Amino acid sequence: MAFGKPKTPLTPRQQAERNRRRAIGLTAAASAFKGGDPVGSVLGLQQQFEAQQQKAEQEELLKQFADDPRYADMIKLYQAGLDPRMFAPKTTKGPPSYEEYRRTDSTPTEAEYLAFLQEQKKAGASTTTVQLPKEEEEYIKSLAKLGETDITESRKIATTSRELIPRLQTAQILLQNPDFVTGPLTEKFLPLKKLYNDLTGQDQTEVSGQELFQALANYTVPRMRPPGSGATSDFEANLFSTATIGLGKSKESNELLVATMIQQAKREQKLLKEKEKYYLKNKGNTVGFEQYLEENNLVPPLYQQINLQSQDIGEFYDKGLIRNGEAYIDMTDPNFPKLTVFRIADFD
Repeated sequence: MAFGKPKTPLTPRQQAERNRRRAIGLTAAASAFKGGDPVGSVLGLQQQFEAQQQKAEQEELLKQFADDPRYADMIKLYQAGLDPRMFAPKTTKGPPSYEEYRRTDSTPTEAEYLAFLQEQKKAGASTTTVQLPKEEEEYIKSLAKLGETDITESRKIATTSRELIPRLQTAQILLQNPDFVTGPLTEKFLPLKKLYNDLTGQDQTEVSGQELFQALANYTVPRMRPPGSGATSDFEANLFSTATIGLGKSKESNELLVATMIQQAKREQKLLKEKEKYYLKNKGNTVGFEQYLEENNLVPPLYQQINLQSQDIGEFYDKGLIRNGEAYIDMTDPNFPKLTVFRIADFD
């Protein structure tokens, strides 16, 4: 008796296909035996098997990709019956040249993009005139318009601050006089002292200084409102008066306030110079200016930090690094920094 080659075991898929065919054959035979429609029965069963097979294949694919973090969230949405495309982030395409540049830098700043356009323009200048598409031209114009508005507003603020400096310095000189007094009682009795001096012919020096100080304080109040934002209301005036110097405040508070206001005004002048340089360098665009300052360590501090145990403040003064009346942060005890005013008299 001759024996053939041993049969190769069927794969799970081949076995499932054989079972499917048998089920279809039996269904057709049963339908014919009962006098039904064997063709319709076969087609219906065929579609059912195909749907089951497709679902099984999908589940198998989902299992394969479930551990991949790139697809895990999409698979969860799909299994919940939701379309992952509903949750895809919507992106707005920029001009063609912007999309071209993004292929070399996925997170370009506006300054980098404008520099890229300028390089393109230079590269083609010798052979042909570069004509930017209309949408790119409008895009650049809008950036330039924003930059122009930004630099104009910054100049207004800096101008107001610059006008305050000489008046604040006058107030600072008055405060540096050890005999000059401020405080709630000083403010309250100033009108009575004026009247008494007028009636008796007493010396007006002290009263005149206090009147001048109050006039300087009143001058600063309306100028604390941003330029171009309208007239200052009585409510705002009262609010601003609490944030500036005043005859009714203690002398120490006035010294700290006037020093801070002078230093802030000078800081704004420095920031304006840096912004103007950035504005010219980037062809009228100021987008990304703050990031540029931080990345290049160009942010001017409002206060110096000085440790009196390791740094000689007298040396700072001799080198012109600190001025009489300037506010600084005393870092002698790092756990308890203290905002204080440098007075030459304190270190004599």
